[in-house]
Amino acid sequence: MVVAQILNVAYQLKLLEVWKIHNVFHASLLTPYKETDRHRPNFLEPPPDLIDGKEEWEIEKILRHQTYWKKKQYLI
Repeated sequence: MVVAQILNVAYQLKLLEVWKIHNVFHASLLTPYKETDRHRPNFLEPPPDLIDGKEEWEIEKILRHQTYWKKKQYLI
């Protein structure tokens, strides 16, 4: 999602924090999104519910879990 236009040739994008990349790009690097048969839909599942402004999902089953760097991870 475009957050702001910087000058005439650069745009600031809203990116996932885990990507750890700079969020300003030259306009020549950006193209409109078009869903194609080759790339398939990007959103195969419905978006999460927002509860008190936070994303929440209903989990059917926890298949496995582990602790990695003092954080719990779950395979659902």
